[in-house]
Amino acid sequence: MSAVRTLTPYMEDYAGEFADAGNVHWLPYIMYFHPYNYASKTVNTDAIGFRFSEARGATRSVGTIDREQPVRLIVGSSTVFGIGASADRHTLASRLTENDSRPAVWLNFGGRSFNSSQELILFTLHRHRLPKVEEIVLFSGFNNLGLARLPAQLRMEHGAFFLCREFFDAMGKKKPSTFGTWFRRGNDVAEVVPSMEEQLDYAADVTLRHLDIWRALAKDMGAKLTFILQPLANWVRDKGSTEEEALFAELEKAGRFSETYGDILARKTYLSFADRLRTGAEAMGVSFHDMAKVLAEASSPDQWLFVDRIHFTDSGHDLVSKLILNLTKTRM
Repeated sequence: MSAVRTLTPYMEDYAGEFADAGNVHWLPYIMYFHPYNYASKTVNTDAIGFRFSEARGATRSVGTIDREQPVRLIVGSSTVFGIGASADRHTLASRLTENDSRPAVWLNFGGRSFNSSQELILFTLHRHRLPKVEEIVLFSGFNNLGLARLPAQLRMEHGAFFLCREFFDAMGKKKPSTFGTWFRRGNDVAEVVPSMEEQLDYAADVTLRHLDIWRALAKDMGAKLTFILQPLANWVRDKGSTEEEALFAELEKAGRFSETYGDILARKTYLSFADRLRTGAEAMGVSFHDMAKVLAEASSPDQWLFVDRIHFTDSGHDLVSKLILNLTKTRM
């Protein structure tokens, strides 16, 4: 019997119609975004593709928020979007709002499969929709590191993005033109996978460059800014709960996560990346926290936290939201 279908049947809602290429919106600047006005028992989006949060008896999103009331933002990729949550009410934004005694609600500013460039661009494109922003939490980091292993001709200066290989290949096959020629450059160059040290340096540099822009934006808005390195299951503990180990084993056969990211899962790699980010963030005066370390200290060995190696269960979202509040409320 399938562990995934038994333990997390709602995960099929994220992999089926919601992820279908015909429903994903292909957009300038950020490449792709979630389906518009998507409705299901698991995941729901507004007219511009942002996921709804459900807390305190109401649903809210970036596209529907009351501009008369201040808000707080949690920004990131699929973990912030809430892959793994069985319903909108279990995402980080929802649980942050429910667990926060302060009046300002939290909005879900997550973009599935986004790197830090896309996270930043998404905010600049939609900042005009927002009321007063009191606080921004960047819950991010892994995608930049995971994509840093791609060859230099795909990463370029601002970081690789998911589906970038397909994008460049498709553009190169178009009728020859000035831009078509540019997109084809480097295709004949041998692809060299960078060393782990090079990957770490590159991912940290891109992340910190974008963090410095967030710092400037937050200062301009009078908002508090915190960067939290999102955790992987292997960064939190060597062995997961009974449910996690069953899910990981089944997912490994289908997706070979460990084969692709095995060296990133290593504790030495994670600690080196976290140290680079901490040093850079603190140098620019931005509060940094390593959620893997915090979560390891706050959870028990048999506690079911992850539906896969990067996304949380409902109870995992709730626990992490409380930890985020504990971390950020200490620095006002």
